[in-house]
Amino acid sequence: MCIARPITSYTEALGPIRERVGTVLKIRYEDFDHLCGFAAGLSGKVFGAAQVKRLGLEKFFDAIRGVGLRIRFEEDPEQTARMLERVAQNYEPRQAHQARPNNHSHLSNKIIDEVLTYLANRPGGLTVLNGAVKKARSNLARRAANALWEKRKRASDLPTYPVLRISNAPASRPPEVRGAAPHPCSAEAYAA
Repeated sequence: MCIARPITSYTEALGPIRERVGTVLKIRYEDFDHLCGFAAGLSGKVFGAAQVKRLGLEKFFDAIRGVGLRIRFEEDPEQTARMLERVAQNYEPRQAHQARPNNHSHLSNKIIDEVLTYLANRPGGLTVLNGAVKKARSNLARRAANALWEKRKRASDLPTYPVLRISNAPASRPPEVRGAAPHPCSAEAYAA
């Protein structure tokens, strides 16, 4: 069955869902709550005449699947023309260098708290959490060690110059010199 009328708002989308609950599924709103995994009484508040509650995005799609529907997007030529006209009047075109397709936003503290709370309250969740922390620390230590070795490798690739060590040795003994390459301004460098 195809619903041919266009739907452009949330309120219009509730109509076909409400109709199918009563005509196709032929169940009560209380049973529809259980079928879709809603809290008891939510369907009556959402689909009732007063509409005292609204479905969030995920619950909305749960209701659509619950009545056996799916959404198909199609272009509305009139609306596209209106939007393009408004864009041309009010906005600058986006430049290619402004696009950030691989942008990763930082996790908020709220999301981190939700994940940690979920894992802490789930059976075996603390084991999973401890394993993830151990793995994260291991990865962090590995990256730090690799960075240190890269730094040392870059430092060893640079030419070394003599370093004078000042000590309390007698004046008759020359200071110790270490390093393989002569200083570029020394006599040895000019002789070579």
